[in-house]
Amino acid sequence: MECLALHPKFHEIREECLSFPDHAEQLLQIYLDLTQAKDFENVHVIKAPLLGRCLIEGTHPDNGLQYMILPAHTSEEWSVAKMEFLFDALQQEQDLRLKDAAKSKITIGLITTDSTVTYLNLTRGL
Repeated sequence: MECLALHPKFHEIREECLSFPDHAEQLLQIYLDLTQAKDFENVHVIKAPLLGRCLIEGTHPDNGLQYMILPAHTSEEWSVAKMEFLFDALQQEQDLRLKDAAKSKITIGLITTDSTVTYLNLTRGL
């Protein structure tokens, strides 16, 4: 966490990173990709206590669509059951933005070991 705290943008999401330290690195990397490289607008980090991590909500600058992004690393194992759990847990969260996202789609911001980021859209039932 000390290395992350050295980044000049860390202070913007410090509280969220400290709340879920196991996922802080992925959160910061996706946050930076969205805000610095992809120029997303209206970017907000939302705590999802039932998942034990945060999601990032933002508006795509080209199409104006709203995205709910779950930062993740390729070392995490994903299965159909885990994806269903993701949607079920989001529907039970207190934050209405998370509940609404669970009704439509979630985008996973998948980080590889070389820091490449790939975005995958998930819809419930796939």
